[in-house]
Amino acid sequence: MMNEIHQVSKLLMYDGPSAAELVQNAVENGDEFKITNNGDLTILTINSVVAYNLRVTDVFSYNKEGQLIKQVLIMNSKEQVVFDKYKEASNILKKLSQKNILVS
Repeated sequence: MMNEIHQVSKLLMYDGPSAAELVQNAVENGDEFKITNNGDLTILTINSVVAYNLRVTDVFSYNKEGQLIKQVLIMNSKEQVVFDKYKEASNILKKLSQKNILVS
């Protein structure tokens, strides 16, 4: 149980790569990027071209504290969630809750 609580606290404290670092990498690689603010969220979208002229879009969402809360990868019109801080924390807590139900 303590292990799960430690995992959740560590996950919620995780900052991830900063938007400034990602923008700097995008500029160095010649990638296109766009920053939009949507209320308390800052969304960084980076468009790049990889091998075989394949276009890839990374969408990074940051909270108002500048912590990465979600990363989505879009390729060939298919979207894949790479990281979702709150969903992962919620999944760990649900598993913990299920363990407690089974024990009692």
